[in-house]
Amino acid sequence: MYSRLLTTTQKRHFSKFLQIANPVKEALANGEGVVALESTVITHGLPYPHNLSTAKSLEQKVRASGSQPATIALFDGKIHVGLDDEKLEKLASSQNAVKVSTRDIAKTLIRKEIGGTTVASTMKIAHAAGISVFATGGIGGVHRGADQTFDISADLQELSQTPVCVVCSGVKSILDIPKTVEYLETHSVNCVVYGEKNVFPSFFTRKSGSKAQFQTESLEEVVELLKTSKTLGLPFGTVLACPIPEKYAADGDLIQNAIDQAVREAIDQNIASQQVTPFILARVNELTQGVSMETNIALLENNASIAGRLAAKLCDRRPIGISKMNRNQSSMGTKPKVVSIGAAIVDFEAITSEDVKDDGGSYNGRVVQRMGGVARNHAEALGRLGCESIFVSAIGDDQNGKFFRQNSEKIDITRVKVITNKPTCTYLAVNVKGNVRYGIVTSDPLLRTLTPKLIEANSDVLECSDFILLDSNLPVPLMAKTLEIAKKHEKQVWLEPTDIDKVKKVFSTGLVDAVTATSPNANEFLEWAKLCNVKVDPSIVNSADSVLELIEKEKSSLILNTSLFVVTLANKGSAVVYRNKLGQLEFQALPPPLQMDKVVSVSGAGDSFNSGVIAGLTHNKSVVESLQLGQECARLTLQTTLAVSEAITPQLLK
Repeated sequence: MYSRLLTTTQKRHFSKFLQIANPVKEALANGEGVVALESTVITHGLPYPHNLSTAKSLEQKVRASGSQPATIALFDGKIHVGLDDEKLEKLASSQNAVKVSTRDIAKTLIRKEIGGTTVASTMKIAHAAGISVFATGGIGGVHRGADQTFDISADLQELSQTPVCVVCSGVKSILDIPKTVEYLETHSVNCVVYGEKNVFPSFFTRKSGSKAQFQTESLEEVVELLKTSKTLGLPFGTVLACPIPEKYAADGDLIQNAIDQAVREAIDQNIASQQVTPFILARVNELTQGVSMETNIALLENNASIAGRLAAKLCDRRPIGISKMNRNQSSMGTKPKVVSIGAAIVDFEAITSEDVKDDGGSYNGRVVQRMGGVARNHAEALGRLGCESIFVSAIGDDQNGKFFRQNSEKIDITRVKVITNKPTCTYLAVNVKGNVRYGIVTSDPLLRTLTPKLIEANSDVLECSDFILLDSNLPVPLMAKTLEIAKKHEKQVWLEPTDIDKVKKVFSTGLVDAVTATSPNANEFLEWAKLCNVKVDPSIVNSADSVLELIEKEKSSLILNTSLFVVTLANKGSAVVYRNKLGQLEFQALPPPLQMDKVVSVSGAGDSFNSGVIAGLTHNKSVVESLQLGQECARLTLQTTLAVSEAITPQLLK
């Protein structure tokens, strides 16, 4: 990817400070339109109480246009995305609020100051929060006399490296507009006029004498521009320049004359840098006797309305139904393509029905050798269910590696890398009366050698896949690269957490929003909730209904951007939450696939369940039908010592 994109590490670090309000978090989780709003206009742009009433008006304009507003500001060492009335009042009435550009974010956080965000910092924060559309008045630019002062707004630099669409009224007319437009072109920023003519607006007036990249009267065309830019991996922002409404244009000449006078006064008084814009706006308001403030508010409200409509059109609910995946391979007679990424492990399971005690004694039983590994199990089950099952992994050049190759007839293993001088991963499970008491794994020596280059080398197969299965045994950088590619190409990803300690890995990537489906067990779910800052009584996992009640109550925090969330609870069944075709959440409790007294081994049962669901979805079955298929696959595997039952066949899909 481009080096100037906000990196996974940066996103992860931002997440430590982000406080996303519940309405915003829920809108993002439901795939609804969200519009970021800056707060410098509140702290430095307008006087109190006009700033407060305008802030509320802008949020209402966004809501009326079908999207959720997210005003951004800094308080008490945190970055708040979405403000309630109390915080808006605190921000608007503050006498000590500071102006926060990108460079000032860290300083404002450590000093716990109240901060109003500029265009630059709002873009940076919005992108970190997963928001793609941002409404403001006008962007900063190249200041007049920049050839002497080098005074160029950080807004332009942020636009050159952060893929957010900024809906504005062009460049503030106090700036050098031709040079600003040239800067945007040089730095590959999309620059579009939303109107009849390709005439770049100059904030208070509809015309500046400069032209944009192109003009359009169709927000649908803007949506296509943004989506295509994303598909191409272009890291640049987009300026959607909206001329001020015609009825306010008559005041343009009066305001422009006042601006010219205010600019001369700023030069005479040696006012520079961040102080220029607040000084000129205040002075222009004085000279026009309040006309400029009325016009300023009018253009802000117009831009908020346009941004709300744009975000609503841009939003993607991402339901997990096959219709969203736009597949037609089934009707064409070709297999759906599923890529499983993770560890290939040779399993050894010690099985006994005796009463085992922690006394160092020996117990009668048997030891079984088989192929295992979470991703490998999925790959085999998916292959058995009629999918083109591609496995991306690594093995050692040893006897266990040879055992893997001899037992992979249902899987495409051409993408499995052979690493010399490292042992193939192995796992020993101790199974007492059908329950795995504990397991010992030797995977680190080999897995540590894996880097994101393994994923980059196989990006071609990821990009054309119908589903991706990701195993959390992998190193975090490798997981992050997988999720990055999946998100870029809008691919469905099923995350299998694998154990308590590894749940946090996906949160460490900063790309948990790229996960479409996940299947934690009871303990993994408790850890997931903890990482989502949701307090949970551990006893809640004693029943599927209790888990579903909690998820319904805390859905905006727990479900995040997933479309299918399965909590497996052993002999208590499973709690399932999924999105229907309208993006609405459905809740379902599933019984255990098999009575405990009939269970031979639980190893691989969860992997078989997941594979059944994925296979069903990729073969055009409904979510409910796919869950039923998953239950049947799990039931079959529970009755065998194999990690994947040989009775799992394409016949189950009929």
